[in-house]
Amino acid sequence: MRCTKLVTIVVLIMFTLTAVALVGGCGKSPAPKQSLPMSPENEGAKAPDPAPARMVIGYYENPWPGTPDQTGSFPSMKAFSKSMSHVAPFWYKVTKEGTLETKESQLVFDTAKQAGLKVFPLITYKTGAIETVLSNPAIRTKAIDNIVKVVKEKNYDGVNIDFELLKPEQEKDLTAFMAELYPKLKQLNKTVIVSVFPKIDVHESVHAAYNYADLAKNADFIQIMLYDRHWATSEPGAIAPLKWYEDNLKYAIEQAGGANKVIAGVSAYGYDWPEGKGKEAESIKYTDAIVRAQKNGAKIMYDDENQAPHFKYPGHEVWFENDKSTAAKLDIVAKYKPAGIAIWRLGQEQPEIWPIVDKKFPKQQ
Repeated sequence: MRCTKLVTIVVLIMFTLTAVALVGGCGKSPAPKQSLPMSPENEGAKAPDPAPARMVIGYYENPWPGTPDQTGSFPSMKAFSKSMSHVAPFWYKVTKEGTLETKESQLVFDTAKQAGLKVFPLITYKTGAIETVLSNPAIRTKAIDNIVKVVKEKNYDGVNIDFELLKPEQEKDLTAFMAELYPKLKQLNKTVIVSVFPKIDVHESVHAAYNYADLAKNADFIQIMLYDRHWATSEPGAIAPLKWYEDNLKYAIEQAGGANKVIAGVSAYGYDWPEGKGKEAESIKYTDAIVRAQKNGAKIMYDDENQAPHFKYPGHEVWFENDKSTAAKLDIVAKYKPAGIAIWRLGQEQPEIWPIVDKKFPKQQ
């Protein structure tokens, strides 16, 4: 009997302590609920579906006027679709009137969908149009409504807003554009990506318009273009030196609010710089680089510090990307674990990069 009373008392004490812990939490506040970062204008917008653990986006382009849909990026998209989760075709340009100049292809769209790829077309702008589109509220709204309309009508899975080379003073206008576009597309449960320039070891005039923190609040992802450290009119050098690549990816993740908000660009092309100050380089594919080296008897060297292949032939210097340089970048990607990678562009790459992508950065099954 005494033992029974003792057990009863112990049980009552334990029950009381448990109730106190549940109510008072031992003086600790409950953990805050996680929510999508939003600007005040976007409160109430529909939260997106959980993002894939790994997004592998292939940029799609047919760069030659008058060429059929099957050329350019098409063969690569078909051949390596199993390694990708999304395709981002270069199809739309905003005009100064707020309309969209289109270059869409039903064949490409249907082929992508049959391969199980989601489609995120790029939205760029016509030469001379962007200042009006960003600064004029009426034109801005018209452009946004036309983007929303085409996404809805064509049943795209989202968009990538790719407004490049903006002036530093256009920072607030770009953020305002995204703040207006984002909730309208979220109501349709569409994904919104905004492309941004890297900031470390890049001139301020190139990157100042892209406020990572503010843009991340008005997009699902920011896609940092981690290439063109050396570009067509610069001196010759690696397209994306490894330390530069890592420094910029790390900075973007810090500023955007976490790795889950960032997509890392991966270059697949090269440049052939002619000798002579002020001469513009030619953008080339991996196969172009190999053929030129072989034709000219040039030995392909590899820069271990920058992780990039290069060679010289009479009157020219070539830097490009291959499977080894891509693997080095994907090791950095694996280290920081961003939401995805975006390869510029399909058809320029060495085919052997795809097994490396599958191994080092596999898409979600």
